[in-house]
Amino acid sequence: MRVVIGVLALAYPGGTETYCLTVARALERLGHEVTLFADELGPLAERAVDGGFDVARELTELPAQCEAVLANDAITAGLLAGRYPDTRLVYCVHSSLFEVQTPPLDSGIVDAIVAPSDRLAAHAHALALDVPVVRLAQPIDTERFLPSEAPRLPPRRALLLSSYLEDRRREALVETWTAAGIECVQVGAADRVVFDVRPEIAQADIVVAKARAALEAMACGKAVYVFDGFGGDGWVTADSYPALEADNFAGQATDRPVDRHRLAADLDRYDPDMGWINREIVIRNHSARSHAHQLVELLRGPSPRRPDSVSSAAATARTVRYAWRMQRRAASSAREAAALRAQVAELTSERDAWRVRALEADRALQASSELIRTRRVHAGIALGRCLDRLRGRP
Repeated sequence: MRVVIGVLALAYPGGTETYCLTVARALERLGHEVTLFADELGPLAERAVDGGFDVARELTELPAQCEAVLANDAITAGLLAGRYPDTRLVYCVHSSLFEVQTPPLDSGIVDAIVAPSDRLAAHAHALALDVPVVRLAQPIDTERFLPSEAPRLPPRRALLLSSYLEDRRREALVETWTAAGIECVQVGAADRVVFDVRPEIAQADIVVAKARAALEAMACGKAVYVFDGFGGDGWVTADSYPALEADNFAGQATDRPVDRHRLAADLDRYDPDMGWINREIVIRNHSARSHAHQLVELLRGPSPRRPDSVSSAAATARTVRYAWRMQRRAASSAREAAALRAQVAELTSERDAWRVRALEADRALQASSELIRTRRVHAGIALGRCLDRLRGRP
C-alpha cells in the first residue's frame, strides 16, 4: 500500500512530528511505501531524509497515486485531499487546543479519525463530522527508545523535557527540587532545541514531561513526572497510568493542582523502580508495531478492501534503503565508539599525569618536611648556644 503522511511542519521536533516519523517507520517495516509531506520544511526534514525517509518538498514531488492519506493537520489534509480526491483520507487528531489541528469539517474530505487518547476521542466525537472515530494508543518505537542508566537513589538530575514549561511554574519546580539537591536542566525551550533527546534522557533520573515526551522517557526506563505549562498530575505509576493515558498525559487528569508543597511531597515519593515499571507499561500498551497493524486496517477502509499496489522496484528500493540505514547506523555507532575510546584514552592520560604530579608533590612535601626538621634542629642548637652564653656557660 502506498501511503502519504501529511504534517504541518517538519522543521523542529514536536509531538505531532515524532508521531508521523514513528508511524512512517512502522508502516515501512510492514512493507508499505510511505512518503512524508510537510507544508513547512527545516532541519528535521533534512534529518529524516538522512535517516532514509522519503520526504516530498512540493505537492508535485508526491506519487501520482496512493491508496491512503494520513493527515495530521487541517492544512495538509486540504492539500492532500485536493491532490488525491478519490483516495481514502484518515485524520489523526493531536490537539483540541489549536484550530490548525482540527480536521476539515467539510463533508467528504475525512473518512475516519484516529484519536490517541480518550480526551482527544471526546473532542473528535463532538466535531460536526459524521465519520468513525477510532481510539488508538500513542505509538512509541521501543527499539529506538531504550533504557540506559537506571534511575539513581537519591535522584541527582531532572530533565525538563518541554517547550511549554516556563515562567512561575518552571521556577516553582526548579527552586523546590534544586533545594533538595537535584540538578534541573531543560530541553525543548526556544534557546535549546535538541533533535535527538535520547542522550539527554539517559543522563536523567527523573524526566518532567507531557504527552509523547512522557511516553518516550518511560520507554527509556526513567521515572516520569507529568508537569507542564497547562497542568500537572505528578508521577506516572502503575496505578495512575490509566487515568493519565486517557488524558494524553496532558496534566489535567486529576482535580488537585500541583503547587510547591506538592512538588516537595511528591519528590519524597520518588522510587527508582518507577523506571523499569514504566518501560514495561510502554511495551505492553504503546508498541509502534501494534499501532501500525491497527492503522493499516483503518487506512485500507471497510471491505471490500482496495488492492495494495507495491511494485517490485519499490520493494527492492525499500530493502536497499533499510540496508543503507543499518550501514549508516553502524557507521554512526563506530564513530561514537571511537570518540568514547579517544575520550577514555584522554582521561587515562590525564589521570596518569595527575598521578605523576601527586608523586612529585609527595616527594616535594617529604623534602620540605626534612628541610624543616633540619632547620628546626639547627635553630634549636643555635638557640641553645645563645642561652648558654646568656647564662654564662662556656
